[in-house]
Amino acid sequence: MSISNFRPEILNLQQTLKQFWRTNAPLTFVGAFTFGLLLLMLPGLLLDERVITGAPAWLKPCKFAFSTSVYSFTFVWLLGLLKQHRQLASLTAITTAFALVVQIIVIIIQVIRGTTSHFNFSTPQDEALWRFMEITLIFLWAATLVTVILLLLERLDNPVLAIALRFSLSLTFIGMGLGFFMTLPTPEQNSALAAGQPVLHIGAHSVGVKDGGPGIPILNLSTQGGDIRLPHLLGIHAVQALPLLSWLITLTLSHLRQGTQVALMWTTSFAYAMLMSLFTWQALRSQPITSPDALTLSALAGLVGVTLIATLTILAADRYQSLKTQSFSD
Repeated sequence: MSISNFRPEILNLQQTLKQFWRTNAPLTFVGAFTFGLLLLMLPGLLLDERVITGAPAWLKPCKFAFSTSVYSFTFVWLLGLLKQHRQLASLTAITTAFALVVQIIVIIIQVIRGTTSHFNFSTPQDEALWRFMEITLIFLWAATLVTVILLLLERLDNPVLAIALRFSLSLTFIGMGLGFFMTLPTPEQNSALAAGQPVLHIGAHSVGVKDGGPGIPILNLSTQGGDIRLPHLLGIHAVQALPLLSWLITLTLSHLRQGTQVALMWTTSFAYAMLMSLFTWQALRSQPITSPDALTLSALAGLVGVTLIATLTILAADRYQSLKTQSFSD
């Protein structure tokens, strides 16, 4: 199944799920299971008044359930594109499915207990659950790396989609890796550990401020300090964003030469990667996403300008080639 031959009848949910199940049952189950969990947990946002780390208690598991469901179904679609090394791909999928289920189950358990799941060392039980999550995250990261390698080895029919998939999965691997920065002790936590004081949390999403402060609604990105979660999310979901952009390029710009479409996909992919890098740089400088300084704005303007110039140059070259071909035919 390929974006390039995406047909209206595939929108039939039942047919799609059956096809996904035949491709990989474990990940299809995880996708359906976590979407079902999302539907079950949504009422908790209205009925449960508890707040955990500055956000409604059930907001985090709802976001993770949605993200996990989308990622699982995307991964199944990727497996459907592979024609080689299918046994290794299936093993990778099982590892991914296991890791994803562990993440969402631990998050839900901790919400029920009224505490945080990530970076939590408050009690032996909290520490054990977080350590277990860390181990499965490493497995998930390794499985993503194997998938990147398999896609690099695979010969795909659509070159525009091939670029999007290989680039996006590489960014997903990097985005997951950014999560390990969050597990490192903050300067305050390091000081407390060095002094032999008890530390309830080791690691943080925010940079320069404590987690749980004022943030952007729903996403909860800090508005007082840096936040690694934004580039982390951009990386993880690159595997949906870039293939979708490749589909839009081949659909809306079908009149352009294939080489031009490929060049546009390369430009888009590099721009996405640079934007992710820009947000990472901004976060590590303890700068809120809502309050960029002149240096950050200058870098963003430069990125937009270079991307625009590259895009216009590619389109102009395609137009020139078309006119040149037309003049020869006349």
